[in-house]
Amino acid sequence: MPFLPLSSSSELEAALDHSERESVVLFKHSSSCPISAGAHASIKPLADQVPIYKLTVQQSRELSRKIADELEVRHESPQALVIKDRKVTFDTSHGRVTADTLSSELAS
Repeated sequence: MPFLPLSSSSELEAALDHSERESVVLFKHSSSCPISAGAHASIKPLADQVPIYKLTVQQSRELSRKIADELEVRHESPQALVIKDRKVTFDTSHGRVTADTLSSELAS
């Protein structure tokens, strides 16, 4: 399954609703950052196992800020947030956004 789109408030609300049924990942991606490109490549295979909603920061800056404010996390990029029941259960960024890191957290 490919990444799910996250570029509007309605898509954010759908992702948060989805988190009430199972854990989801919100992935904040920077299209101009090589670290983010590496994170993107690393976690892409996980999209077959867990819903991953991808926001490209350059295209959705306002939504990125809204996520930080509403979920009470500091904005970073790249950043992966594990969400369950509309709450952040895990937050990681930069070189720590990997398939191994997220798989371990999702398994716990």
